[in-house]
Amino acid sequence: MPTLKEEVKPMKLAVQIDDEEKSLEQAGLKAPDYDRLEDIWQEYLEEKHPGLASAEFVSVSLKYCPSSAIRELNQRYRALDESTDVLSFPMWESEGVFKAPAGWAETPLGDIVVCPEIVRSGAVGENRDPDADFLLTLMHGFLHLLAWDHDTEDRETEMFSEQDALLRRYMETV
Repeated sequence: MPTLKEEVKPMKLAVQIDDEEKSLEQAGLKAPDYDRLEDIWQEYLEEKHPGLASAEFVSVSLKYCPSSAIRELNQRYRALDESTDVLSFPMWESEGVFKAPAGWAETPLGDIVVCPEIVRSGAVGENRDPDADFLLTLMHGFLHLLAWDHDTEDRETEMFSEQDALLRRYMETV
């Protein structure tokens, strides 16, 4: 009698978006192609973190908020009384290493909080394209969920190179 082979479902990454306060629109930034963003991040995870392939569903929470809200979060979680462009809250970082659980059907990676107002202000102040800076900020926040950091010169160089590569992949297909 033939044996039934269990079908392995590929991992699906989903980005859950919260912009209740219409921060993206108020900053005048263009929303990314979220389907493409999910594809790029999913491909990255499959390449760099194949252990996550056992998960049927991987999620990233993405919240847009005004300057006052991100300042409050930065004060609460980093003891910095200032606004910032992005904060990431990784679920599976331990001492600078990404350690996602194996065998989970659903794996949340964590939360990315972006302040479009700060992204736009920084880009305009540096004579850069605000929409491109916004996309780069999303890549930056995603990498923080995977324990990437820029706390030393070497790690900053590596992380910024990686976020630039992710942005190039995204831009090649839109």
